[in-house]
Amino acid sequence: MKISIYGAGNQKLYLEILNVLEKFGGEPPYGGARMAIEFAEAGHDVILAEPNKDVMSEDLWKTVEDAGVRVVSDDIEAAKHGEVHILFTPFGKITINIAKKIIEHVPENAVICNTCTLPTPVLYRTLEGILRLKRKDVGISSMHPTGVPGTPGQKYYTIAGKALEGREYATEEQINKLVELVESIGKIPYVAPADVVPAVADMGALVTAITLVGVLDYYRVGKTIINAPKDMIEKQILVSLQTIASIIETSGIEGLMKVLDKDALITSAKNMLIDEKQEDLKLALKIIEEFDKSTIGEKDVNQTYLVAPQALIKEATSLVGKNVVEGMIRRSSNKLFE
Repeated sequence: MKISIYGAGNQKLYLEILNVLEKFGGEPPYGGARMAIEFAEAGHDVILAEPNKDVMSEDLWKTVEDAGVRVVSDDIEAAKHGEVHILFTPFGKITINIAKKIIEHVPENAVICNTCTLPTPVLYRTLEGILRLKRKDVGISSMHPTGVPGTPGQKYYTIAGKALEGREYATEEQINKLVELVESIGKIPYVAPADVVPAVADMGALVTAITLVGVLDYYRVGKTIINAPKDMIEKQILVSLQTIASIIETSGIEGLMKVLDKDALITSAKNMLIDEKQEDLKLALKIIEEFDKSTIGEKDVNQTYLVAPQALIKEATSLVGKNVVEGMIRRSSNKLFE
């Protein structure tokens, strides 16, 4: 299989700031460079496009090339090569610009894959014009490592399949090709709904995991001890999650910490310490209690509407029609990555 990878990964970040070698093991180079090495060692024809040779030392570049990877500085050269194109590139606009640059040059039926740089639906929407008019054959998915490539703990690649709202961004054949690619290097392919991938595979998985603990703990306590109705439990969970998400969207972490009274929250949450199994809540209360707001600052909360977005979409669709609402969804979702 012909593979093109864009971006070797910031080795200074991995080695000097995150101390990946000491904390998680493996061996450098990590990131996109290691992905290229692993695919080449599995027998694939791999190009690594990286215009900035300073991202790692000459010794590490030699490691890449000795594995059989062809290193180029020109994204267009890499675009003409690959059946699979993996964007191991900086978050947001840079990734979008590279995708726009390469899409007209990729071979027929190629698939372009994001990593942690932005969600697959957002990548699709930024390319939607050309995908609908000129390159209907190109698929959009993800080749998202759940961890740092090159470390023993990076066991999965998360592949973006059909979105929860039903849209397909790649054909079944293209998804199967990605599954085959992952299996060829001894990793586990996890085909997830396209819009769920970031919550599972991005660095934000930290937030997902801790949030899920709270959701599951409250569900257990609410059902088995308080004997509350399931509908009530789920609605209270939604209120908490939507409040936090909405305030962060309009006003950032600083706005959230301005509007939340830390002591009041702790006092209230302590009343939910009902049995000995709730070590998660005890730890959360300790972390919140010790948190110093001055480390991030505070700012006033901008105008924020706390609404149920799925219900709002249904209501808007009934009023103005599906096409208008889909345009609104596309534009509002893209604003998260401006």
